[in-house]
Amino acid sequence: MGRAFPALLLLLALLAALPAGCAGQEPPRRLSDGYRNYYEIFVRSFYDSDGDGLGDLDGVREKLDYIVDDLGADGLWLMPIMPSPTYHKYDVMDYRSIDPEYGTLEDFDALVAEAHARDVRILLDLVVNHTSNRHPWFKEAVSALWNDEESPYIDYYNFSPEDPGQGWNKITDKYYYECRFVAEMPDLNLDNPEVREEILSIAQFWLDRGADGFRLDAVTSFYTGHKEKNIEFLRWLNDGIKAIRPDAYLVGEAWTDGVTITDYYGSGLDSFFNFPYSQATGRLVAALNARTGRNLAGSLAEWNRTIQAARPGARDALFLSNHDHARSAGILMRDIRRQKMAAALYLLAPGNPFVYYGEELGMTGSGKDENARLPMAWSTTDPAGIPLPPPNATQTVEGIDGADRQLRDRNSLLQYYRRIFTIKARYPEIARGIPEARDGGLQEVAILAMTWQGRTVCVVHNLAEEAVSVDLALAGLQGATLGDSLAVAGGKPRMARDRLSMPPLSTAILVAAEGAGE
Repeated sequence: MGRAFPALLLLLALLAALPAGCAGQEPPRRLSDGYRNYYEIFVRSFYDSDGDGLGDLDGVREKLDYIVDDLGADGLWLMPIMPSPTYHKYDVMDYRSIDPEYGTLEDFDALVAEAHARDVRILLDLVVNHTSNRHPWFKEAVSALWNDEESPYIDYYNFSPEDPGQGWNKITDKYYYECRFVAEMPDLNLDNPEVREEILSIAQFWLDRGADGFRLDAVTSFYTGHKEKNIEFLRWLNDGIKAIRPDAYLVGEAWTDGVTITDYYGSGLDSFFNFPYSQATGRLVAALNARTGRNLAGSLAEWNRTIQAARPGARDALFLSNHDHARSAGILMRDIRRQKMAAALYLLAPGNPFVYYGEELGMTGSGKDENARLPMAWSTTDPAGIPLPPPNATQTVEGIDGADRQLRDRNSLLQYYRRIFTIKARYPEIARGIPEARDGGLQEVAILAMTWQGRTVCVVHNLAEEAVSVDLALAGLQGATLGDSLAVAGGKPRMARDRLSMPPLSTAILVAAEGAGE
């Protein structure tokens, strides 16, 4: 008895430490399919493993515990890691190597091996609209033109003896070359079969090394002003990559309107980033500001039906902000309550969401690109592993706790993200189900019902600053049970007689009664 009593006390203490309301909750379920919660990393600014002031691949590997266990993500999108003369590395000099600032191919292999051991998938940024002007292909093409010589690499790019105008740059006394972004990024001639062969060979190189897919940069610029040609090229690229690896995941950057993105889904790509719902002017923030939850649920359901019609099996790719935008914390006025609510809105929706590194901490940055790519805020007291800011950055991250402290604070933004991912793992229907909007009679309340493999799970958000009571019978959810919940301002959603009482800025997960989702 003397030994058993301390053990009993320890067991009681452990039970008391469990989060309130955990009784009866479903255990997390990890499924090895194409659905993931991706974490976007600018490697240079993430974690410096060797003390040279720059983040590196070994730093990403060392922080897998944080990414997977502390946060809950199970996919990585690595922004460009190939050799490049710029800090951002979107101008590639060698498609089959790692930038020395980030490490070696062996470091990449080690990261892949450890990530895969945790069932974490890795996406690489694949930039094929253009190369660096220091790429050997371009250098040889220009040398040949200067010397009036022939070279197959001349046809790798788009040269013209006349000045076509904007988006072209003079390279010799006789020739101009296309460069739609900047002069240092000459556009590839994607009509050239040899260039296409090179691209597929590059994709196979990285897939053979363990990459699980690609984020495709600037897909609307492949053939500037020619949507149908862009879609044709994406269809060819998608088919070619899927022939190499059928489960490779491809997500395209089509920074445009919803109608155009829908057209691009006709290429067969798995996903496109959902720009209409992101950024300061996107529908997620607009709904949060106006407290129009019902409208948001309706538009999300309609959007998912639309992309499914364009590409059966399509997966939406929601995000709040990324490296090209002001960070979401600034967009949300640094209000941690609004940041938490916004996180619940986009992470508990169907598809594959993308979290920009540091978003889960409330990192800030706006204006210049460098300001949106500031060093990860691991700590405000311990500088170990924190990289130097990008060159020409004019801001620093201030006014937030670092990851180390937020991990110890149960009310932190990081802990809220972590709870969201834990909840999402319990209900695979959320990511995989086709959403249906339900109307609980209140404009402030968003209700999305996702049905997958015969079971319907509903995500209910109260965007109001006051408590509300939702009529579940009106929403067709009689007999639903309350599974999990989140509340930004305290309190917990409660169920009684087909009424769901929700605190301000809260979220509830309901499991519909059998047959209610049909």
